[in-house]
Amino acid sequence: MRTAPPRGRGRTLAAVSASVYLVVLAAVLFWPQHIDSQAGPLYDALLRVVPVAFPFGIDPTLNVVMMVPFGVILATVLPRRPLVILGVAWVVPLMAEIAQGLFLPGRTSSAVDVAANTLGGILGAAGLATLRRLTRRRRPE
Repeated sequence: MRTAPPRGRGRTLAAVSASVYLVVLAAVLFWPQHIDSQAGPLYDALLRVVPVAFPFGIDPTLNVVMMVPFGVILATVLPRRPLVILGVAWVVPLMAEIAQGLFLPGRTSSAVDVAANTLGGILGAAGLATLRRLTRRRRPE
């Protein structure tokens, strides 16, 4: 027997968290300058201490990580719609990169950023789908 989706505080907290994340994401994507332009020394230290954490370099890895919550939000809003999620996870970063290239002279557009952002969105959605499957299997009938 299927149960109703959670209501009350849990849903409200999820909606507020998603809203805050999306506002912060928009600010990061459309900030006039690279938001991490002064982080070079920190990035160098991270690469020395945990190089395995950044297999593709700092910037692409952080772009993947930044978009994982976006994928979770997409999977929540568009359950059982993997092709739509894939499309949105690709189109949103693509449009953001195009906007950066056209309207923000202090920013650079990059196909690598689009690929990394898309991968992050897909990983977030896939992670949530996997978590849902695992919890469904463990739930007694």
